[in-house]
This record gives sequence, C-alpha cells and structure tokens, in this order.
Amino acid sequence: MAVPILVFHKIDAVSPKSRVPRNYVRPGQFDALLASLRQSGYAGIGFDQYLAYRRGTATLPRKPILITFDDGYRSNAEIAAPILRKHGFTATIFVVPGLLGGTNSWDADEPQEPLMTASEIRALRADGFFFGSHTYSHARLTALPPDAALRELRNSREALETLLGEPVRTICYPWAQHDERVRALAQQAGYACGVGIRRRLNRDDTDVMALHRIPVTHLDSTWRVRWDLFRLGFRQ
Repeated sequence: MAVPILVFHKIDAVSPKSRVPRNYVRPGQFDALLASLRQSGYAGIGFDQYLAYRRGTATLPRKPILITFDDGYRSNAEIAAPILRKHGFTATIFVVPGLLGGTNSWDADEPQEPLMTASEIRALRADGFFFGSHTYSHARLTALPPDAALRELRNSREALETLLGEPVRTICYPWAQHDERVRALAQQAGYACGVGIRRRLNRDDTDVMALHRIPVTHLDSTWRVRWDLFRLGFRQ
C-alpha cells in the first residue's frame, strides 16, 4: 500500500519578516485542503498504526494519510488543531523537549514564535493528537559526533516519555538531514521509525527509519497537493 505523509510547520498568516515563508500555510488554505481530503475519503492515522501495519499486525483504512507538524509551534494548538478536529483528522506533532514554552531559537534570523508548553502538549495528547521527537534542542544530527547525536536522540525520547507517560518511538530529523550513521543511532536510542522530507509516498518496502514526507507550503493550492498525491501513487 502507498501511504502519504504530509508535513507542515505553521498554520498562520505568513510573516512578512520571515526568510522561510514556505514554513507557513494560511488557515483558510489548511481548512480547504482538509475538507478536500476528507471528501476524497482520506482517513488520518498515527505512526503506531502504520508501524503495526508494516509488522503485519494491523490493517489500514482504504486511503490512509499521516499529517505531521515540525517544531511544535503554539499555533499548532491554537489554529491547526481546531481545523483538524473540524474535519475529523488527527496529527503527529514533532516537538523539541529542551525548548518547550520557548521560541524557535535554532532559527535566530527568523521571527521568534512561541512553542507549545508541556501542559498544552498533554492537553492535545488527551484530545487524540500524537507526539514525536525532534531531538532535544533541534540539533543538526549529521554535524554532531556520535556520542552527542545519541545524547540528543535519547534525551529527547526520555523527556517526552516522562511528559506523556507513554512510549515515544518516532523521530523527525531536524532540517530533514539524516544519513546511515544517524539512522543507526536513532535505532540505538530506541526509535522504531524516522521521518525526513522527500516528495514520495511510502511503500511496504520503504525504510521505516527514512520515511518520506511531502512538504506543504503557502504556495501549494489544494489542487496541487491533490495532484501530488495522485501522481506519486504511480511513482516508485
């Protein structure tokens, strides 16, 4: 089965001061896209269900889709979550435990925007949303020595498990940068799957430590996203 994963960052008005406006999707765009996906029969799932399917212990809906967010901005809770609920979708949000309640300090030249707090994360989890690791401090794993990279991976997972009271088994590699060494370290740190960014669908033989995600930006119309999902279904 071909399973798409979409990745967003901020559901908000595009900041005129941003150097990376592609990280924004306007609320109206997001609402229209989710309405279209729901009308087309897509059903949102989490990574635990997807991994169980890959192990052969669970089934998937006819048209599964995973919706993900990177970084854990407060706008995910305040703007994105109500729109997701409205259309019957869930999402997985990859957060940075060492910076909860802070800002996106890893992007010093970008507008500093608030990140979710621990209490906001727990509230969203109780409402059916999922969370994964984005390392402890949004570290560029491929640039770190092995011991430091392993520490970033392990400390993040352990902090999130303490916060949520449940296993955390999915890692989102910051800046989508990973290689064979980083993927092996992620497995050593206790993760069962990892995600980057590549405009492909995930097949039954896709490496679970290097799952593909399709980025969505404010420049992408609903038609463009739907066309990507259609055409990529025929691409290996």
